Amino acid sequence: MTCFGSSPMFIIWSLSEFNSISSGAGRIIIASCATILFCFISGKKLPKDLTIWKFSIIYSFFSISLPFLMVPLALNFITTSELAIYLASIPLFVLILAKLILKEIITLKKWIGFFIGIIGLIFLSEPHKFMIENFNELIASFICICISICLASGGIIIQKMPKCDPISFSASSFLIALIISLPIFFFLKPEEINFGKPLMGLLLAGILSTSLGGLARVLLIRRAGAVFTSINGYLVPLVTCSFGILFLNENLTLVMCISFIIVILGIIISQNIDEYFFKIIKRPLP
Repeated sequence: MTCFGSSPMFIIWSLSEFNSISSGAGRIIIASCATILFCFISGKKLPKDLTIWKFSIIYSFFSISLPFLMVPLALNFITTSELAIYLASIPLFVLILAKLILKEIITLKKWIGFFIGIIGLIFLSEPHKFMIENFNELIASFICICISICLASGGIIIQKMPKCDPISFSASSFLIALIISLPIFFFLKPEEINFGKPLMGLLLAGILSTSLGGLARVLLIRRAGAVFTSINGYLVPLVTCSFGILFLNENLTLVMCISFIIVILGIIISQNIDEYFFKIIKRPLP
């Protein structure tokens, strides 16, 4: 959770020298090199099964390239804390995608939780304030929701694909992302790249947040499933908000707090966390 939660702060650092698209592409390039290198150092190889490569291409586009290129765009207009709350909605979108793709049964309770969470996102975006002058914030909100849907789809893709070594799958997916990102980065990168806080932010976002975090995510989903992994994602906003307040001098507004509570309430209801919690309380002591 710390890997993903620290990512927006590192991206904010990079945006002082890199533009939005080159920051996203640079992050992917660094993460790809680190993941592929780790794959070969650990004695693994790239997949040989063509089916796995098909899943790698789909996962790479929807859950690596597209969302990580969009994150810096959103951070130009909203704070890291606001982004984190939008990303807390990922379990809600996993719920819908699991119904559509995995054909899982969604109970009335889960539908209620989903709509409560959506209300939280709408409340966060404060639609009554959207005029022409702050149209950028509306676009940023839409981008954040698209990012959440993309990342949610990644969990479904991983759960649906055939059995495969997680490290090999991560390496093949990042290899595809590397091919996509290289021309984008070299076309839009700054004329001169200085070693300083912006480059350090890009390196940390690539290695810590994207490569290490992405590998951990694949391992968790393969072992515990997309729904379980997405539920744990609600801790990410807490980490992101903490980093934003401590290191970026961001303010946590009342609207953001209420929105976060509404989203988490929706997740608790939709994923039966409340029932699990009461089972733990009622469990007899050893």
